[in-house]
Amino acid sequence: MSSLNMPVADFSIVGQLLGFVIKDGYKIKYLRLIFEEREYWIKVPKELRKTLDPKIVPGCWLEVSGTQKRKKTGIVKLYAESIALTQQQEKSALQAIALPEAKAKKTPKASVLVCQKSTCRKRGGDAVCRALEAELHARGLSDRVKIKGTGCLKQCKKGPNVVIMPDKAKYTHVNYSQIPGLIEKHFTASAARE
Repeated sequence: MSSLNMPVADFSIVGQLLGFVIKDGYKIKYLRLIFEEREYWIKVPKELRKTLDPKIVPGCWLEVSGTQKRKKTGIVKLYAESIALTQQQEKSALQAIALPEAKAKKTPKASVLVCQKSTCRKRGGDAVCRALEAELHARGLSDRVKIKGTGCLKQCKKGPNVVIMPDKAKYTHVNYSQIPGLIEKHFTASAARE
C-alpha cells in the first residue's frame, strides 16, 4: 500500500504546552500539547523551528495548525504548519491543566550478570549462581534483584566473572564464599541508605 493512499487532513488545536521533545540536546522535534485532557505530540518541521517565538515555554497556551496523516500502522501523526501564542482559554471552555511535576528518576533495576561460557562455568560459575540465588532469597531480595546469565565477558582467564548492575561493578575470580559480602556491599547497604 503506497503512502499516497493514506488520508491527509487539516487540524487546528488550542491547548496548553506541556513541554518539548528535544533531539541532539537542542533541536525541538515535537511539541507536547494537552487538549481536552489528552496529550498530543506534534512534529515541528525544521523551517518552523527557526521561527518559534522565544516566549513559547511549558505552561503557555498555543494555537497549532497543520496536517494530520494516518500511517499504515493506523497511528495518526500531526505535523505543525503554524504555531502561535494565545491567551489562556476561559475555564468553562477548556480547563487549565496543571503541568506534571518532574518525574523522579527511576532507579535502574538491579541485576547480577554471571558469565555462562564454558571457561567460567568450569571455574565455578554454577556454584556462584547457586550461592547468589540462595543469598538473595535469604535476604528477601529475590524479587528486587535478578540473576542473568550472559555470554562471554572477555575475561576468560579470570573466571568466574560477575557484573553487578546498575553499579557496573566487575568482579573476577569470584568464589561462592564471596557472594554474601558482594550482596551486602551492593544491595543491602544501598537499601539502608534509601
